[in-house]
Amino acid sequence: MSPKNSDETISKVESMIRVLSKAVPHGDVLDQDDIKALNQVDKEDQPKLADRLEDMIMFLKDEPDNKRKILEIHDTAMDEFGHVKPVRDVLESVKTYFLNK
Repeated sequence: MSPKNSDETISKVESMIRVLSKAVPHGDVLDQDDIKALNQVDKEDQPKLADRLEDMIMFLKDEPDNKRKILEIHDTAMDEFGHVKPVRDVLESVKTYFLNK
């Protein structure tokens, strides 16, 4: 399910980071299909994806006006992990709610 606003987008990114980092609990923002898809990312790529998302969340929360950096992280994450449905969905939400303003 795609986030409906910027706050949901941030919550979903944070939940994805917790799933990828194997942190518990990871909340109820993600459905089981999203969690399964994230867990199917190669084990060695999961920390890399979590790092990309952590970088993005830092800018979304602390520097939302730094659109250049957000776009750079967005594009890199999309190139590397856009084939993973929940990642693609949340990145599209980032584009919609943070980059199109």
